[in-house]
Amino acid sequence: MNTSVASRIDPKPVSDTLLADLDLVDAEMESAFDNLTSLTRTVLDVPVALISIVQPGLDRQYFKSHVGLPAYWALARQTPLSHSFCQHVRAKGGPLIVPDARKHPMLKHNRAIEALNVVAYLGMPITLPDGTCVGALCANDDAPRDWTNEEQQKLHQLALCVNEQIALKFALRTAEAAKTEAEDAAQAREDFLAHMAHEIRTPLNGIIGSMDLLSDELDKSDQSTLVPELLRTMDSSTQGLLRTLNDSLDLSKIDAGKLDLENRPFDLRAAVVDVIALHRASAECKGVKLIVEASDTENGALRLGDEYRLRQVLGNLLSNAVKFTDEGTIHVRLEAKPNTISATVTDSGCGMLPEQLTEVFSAYSQADHSVARRKGGTGLGLPIVKRLIALMKGQITVHSAPGKGSTFTTKVPMPVAKDLDTQDLQRAKIATAFAGKRALVADDSPVNRMVLIRMLESMGAEVVSAHNGKTALSHALSDTFDALFVDIRMPDMTGDQIARTLRSREKSGSLTTAPKLVAVTANVFPEHIATYLDAGFDHCLAKPIRRADLCALTER
Repeated sequence: MNTSVASRIDPKPVSDTLLADLDLVDAEMESAFDNLTSLTRTVLDVPVALISIVQPGLDRQYFKSHVGLPAYWALARQTPLSHSFCQHVRAKGGPLIVPDARKHPMLKHNRAIEALNVVAYLGMPITLPDGTCVGALCANDDAPRDWTNEEQQKLHQLALCVNEQIALKFALRTAEAAKTEAEDAAQAREDFLAHMAHEIRTPLNGIIGSMDLLSDELDKSDQSTLVPELLRTMDSSTQGLLRTLNDSLDLSKIDAGKLDLENRPFDLRAAVVDVIALHRASAECKGVKLIVEASDTENGALRLGDEYRLRQVLGNLLSNAVKFTDEGTIHVRLEAKPNTISATVTDSGCGMLPEQLTEVFSAYSQADHSVARRKGGTGLGLPIVKRLIALMKGQITVHSAPGKGSTFTTKVPMPVAKDLDTQDLQRAKIATAFAGKRALVADDSPVNRMVLIRMLESMGAEVVSAHNGKTALSHALSDTFDALFVDIRMPDMTGDQIARTLRSREKSGSLTTAPKLVAVTANVFPEHIATYLDAGFDHCLAKPIRRADLCALTER
């Protein structure tokens, strides 16, 4: 049945930017659309078939696909709206059926009749996923024609196929936008964490380094006062603060496969004592008794593995037990066998339901939604424990029941270290690690500069200091050093700039000696370390620094 063109009332215009983003205008031809126009011409037996996108603001219809157009219009791929029947399909959002445009009251003056030889026209609307009409799929004939209901139905079905292609484009665009947004959010989060880590590590460096030096002085003076005990408590507390910071960073590193374990000898007894001391006060403040049973950890045998990560595992398990136990006891049982270390932490706390047990190692989840409000915490402790133990090729199990407490059992391979230096010999190593060496320390923080200088001097080094980057570079170019300890973030010249300048001079031959370059920084994400090494640094030291870290540096 023939229908007339309704009076044109333009709908809300579609953004031309959106049409361009979807590659519906000003874009390459696409086979998916070209196949549909070719099929339209074949099925309806017409000389011309078009997919036309109407843009009223630009006074044009753009041919996303076309077949059978005269050469001039085929090359242009667009016409002004004075040459468009498809604009009326868009305006009414429905089909346009024209047997003979030369006799049509509203189309008989349209220039498409003469310029494009359009006499009979059948057009079906094509839309965005939200139903907004953007143009038409049309079949044009150069002679009068009565369009049958069957032909109208076929073109309608082909137009639905065009809509599906547009919907696919829209879905891909939405997915790409979501991906970009997620990547931007992840980068912003990583930048924030890096900045936060730097801001927290910098003052911690001064505190921890100073305590390290004070402890050494107290060891020399053999003072039997409360000061050593207070220092140990301060040290444990600052390490707890540092662990809280690291917990917020470690989970993403583990999941991204960017966290590496150390395999160094360590004193198991000292590690256990320190971890227990850190949490005993918290338990006693709640009236909870902390019972420790250790097997074969008193003989002083050194173990081979990552001491820091073992401390992290034990510390998180104890912290969790103290948090959820308001009365009763926490029982810690450690068993050290020749090749493994087992730890069981049992509390008399609130316990968990079976369904809660399934989520206990999931990041950011706690026993119920009120836990964070009542107990505090980030919900990262146990997920980190699970991932660290997996990284160490160990096992962890948990048993719990409501009102009966929880038991966490871990087992990790950490063999007895053989033929290794004793603790006394290690102290002697530290005291002479830099004997006869000259070092330059560059840092714009007076506290950090002082701490590192004192550490190096206590280890036998002759130290020259620089309070900014330009002074450091001047010293490095005019004097001879065995090692340069350079802070990365200095206001006048960054550590990267210093390293690149020195390595450039070294390659050109204007710098006769090649000192070891050590980046000293609180920004220690893997990608940051990669940039330091790329700039020419030999090593990277993460703040806060201990003398043991400096000693390990000489061994590497």
